[in-house]
Order: sequence, then structure tokens, then C-alpha cells
Amino acid sequence: MGVGLGLVLGLVAVGAAVMTALYSYNYAIVHAQGGETAGLLANSGVAFGVAMLAAGLALVAIHAYDG
Repeated sequence: MGVGLGLVLGLVAVGAAVMTALYSYNYAIVHAQGGETAGLLANSGVAFGVAMLAAGLALVAIHAYDG
């Protein structure tokens, strides 16, 4: 169970990291155009938090259910 759960949480962490990069890239573009960027900053922060939490839980799952 630990490897499967770790894999799922690892994939969630990678997905959230990709979303962080996407929001940051969009922030740079919108900021250069002079647009409103507060929502992009908030979304990027939430995605980063999800990535860190999922990565930590993936490590815990792998070690907690280690045979």
C-alpha cells in the first residue's frame, strides 16, 4: 500500500508543481502587460502548498507502510 499511495501522492505533487510553474509564467506575462495579478499569485501559492504537502505525505506513506 505504501508504494501505491506514495506514487499517487507523488503524482499529485508533480502536478501541483507544474501548476505552480504555469501560474508563475502567466503572472510574468500579465504583469508585463500591466494587468491584475493578485489571483495568479494566490493560485501559485496554493499550488506550491499542495505540492509540498503532497510530497511530504508521499514520503510518510512510503516509510510508514514499508514492509
